[in-house]
Amino acid sequence: MLFLERLTEALLKLRQPSLHGLQEALGTLQGTKELIAPYVTEPEHLPYGRNVLFRSAYVEAIVVHIPAYRKTFIHDHGSSIGCAQVMEGSILNSIYTLNDLGETTFASQALVKEGQIVLAPNGQVHQMINPGNRRAVSLHLYTPPLAGTKSFRRDEEYVLDYVI
Repeated sequence: MLFLERLTEALLKLRQPSLHGLQEALGTLQGTKELIAPYVTEPEHLPYGRNVLFRSAYVEAIVVHIPAYRKTFIHDHGSSIGCAQVMEGSILNSIYTLNDLGETTFASQALVKEGQIVLAPNGQVHQMINPGNRRAVSLHLYTPPLAGTKSFRRDEEYVLDYVI
């Protein structure tokens, strides 16, 4: 069975999954960098490429490609929760807190290596950075599908339909 068919079949079964449920679904997909490769897109209007592979009323799957030494904006996921598996390369996941004025302050970071999964609980503000000299590719699952995400730049808040 093709990867996209397997992904669709698995995600059509999900109805308002928990963070753990998303993580389990991601693990059962058995994705590899070879299976994901046809869905990797180059950056267009963002510093990274994004390709929505699946979207239902309950869950969304996105392949994200962060070129060498690039990063996402500091962002949240609106009312969504999510998880991502690094399929190729590694990603530095930087976590931020917000003060009373909505300004970001760096809190922590962790290196997520190929094959590892990173969780994005409700309300998390973070930035994904590719610290390496080759591309980083990850497969993300969100519930509900992304909407109303916020990007934080220079202490200003921007509302977008998506960030990741």
